[in-house]
Amino acid sequence: MTALTEAIKKVATGPHLSKDLSLNEARLAMLEILSDKADPVQAAIFFIALRMKRETKEENLGILQALQTNTDQVSINVDQLLTIADPFNGYNRHCPITAFLPAVLAACGLPTVSQGVKEMGPKFGVTHSQVLAQAGVKTDLSVQVAAQRLTDSNVGWTYIDQAQTTPTLHDLQDLRTRMIKRPSLATLEKLIMPIKARGKTHLQIGFVHKAYPEVLAWLAQQAGFSSVLIVRGLEGGIVPTLRETSNCFRSVAGELTPCVFDPTDFDIHQDTRGTLPETTDEVTAQHTVELGLKALEGQSGPAFDSLVYGGAMVLWHCGLQPSQHQAAQHVRQVIQSGKAKACFELGID
Repeated sequence: MTALTEAIKKVATGPHLSKDLSLNEARLAMLEILSDKADPVQAAIFFIALRMKRETKEENLGILQALQTNTDQVSINVDQLLTIADPFNGYNRHCPITAFLPAVLAACGLPTVSQGVKEMGPKFGVTHSQVLAQAGVKTDLSVQVAAQRLTDSNVGWTYIDQAQTTPTLHDLQDLRTRMIKRPSLATLEKLIMPIKARGKTHLQIGFVHKAYPEVLAWLAQQAGFSSVLIVRGLEGGIVPTLRETSNCFRSVAGELTPCVFDPTDFDIHQDTRGTLPETTDEVTAQHTVELGLKALEGQSGPAFDSLVYGGAMVLWHCGLQPSQHQAAQHVRQVIQSGKAKACFELGID
């Protein structure tokens, strides 16, 4: 009997008889699924049964460890590195301007990698991959080439796709779409660390449900992140609403603390929640590129403020700026100087 069938016997026996898996049981079951030897029906049952039972921390960590084992990994010689984990299934109500945020942060002195996929169900929203490809950025870089861009002081940012980092996980996309409901993979894939700094590696991640910050903080520490900024962002993303305060969290060395972000503390005064399409009701990669490039040119508006807000939060969180207000001033100065746009253009192939 395989590790997967043994796991299903424990977790899929109803609301009263289902049992939790140990970390190792969950890890071995996930490794079997990633090996392409598992029956897809059994794999789907495994994920759905876990979700219905509610995954434990140990189960999530076991699955995450299996994912990391199957991930191409590189260590780079930088003091600090930020990994951005916007929703892999993208956006369909707001333009994902954060696709331009890694270049802004790199121009501010913080090497930044964004990871994701071209598209992901069941939402199939507009993703970083689609936006960057529309802008002329190569989105199929190997982990090694992406790492080189991060250590290049003239670039300092990159996008890396799951198809390159963890191809066995990427191969499960069709199964995940047919499952309809999102499995725990939708959260755990954002915690994979393909590129690690020799110094500190930080994570910026979004959440929707109030139970997630504690789980994300614990998993991020176990995964090896030095800190994590957990943002109650638009559509589960990494930038909060531009017009109201947001209750977010940060974790440094495993200590989770709440932090309230007020856009007015960043000199942001908007009457809209985020970057909405201006010429159509539909969010598209092309229109997002148009808005993003205008923001990098210093044109005021929600797109510009989204980059300032998202960047300033991180610079303050990582200790690179002493206050939220000063961090916002610094990001504005970097963008208005043209440095961020030049940095973005250097990432275009």
